[in-house]
Amino acid sequence: MSAPANRVRRADNSPTVLLQGRVSPQVKSEIAQAAEASGVSLAYYLEALFTDLVAEHGHLPLVATPSKHTQQELPIHDAA
Repeated sequence: MSAPANRVRRADNSPTVLLQGRVSPQVKSEIAQAAEASGVSLAYYLEALFTDLVAEHGHLPLVATPSKHTQQELPIHDAA
């Protein structure tokens, strides 16, 4: 399926690599909506977002790591 004619695309034969990861359906929906509102493909939107963040901050921001314990685990300490 090709992108609609009115969407901004990268130049033909531009070097690209695959970047892949799984996200929640809600996050994918929000990204797709932002790309649609911007008039660009999802891939173009993500690349522009990352490029803008690096240009603004000099690097990509770090994110908080999840807690070591999940809600289903109790933090049981070793008895020594």
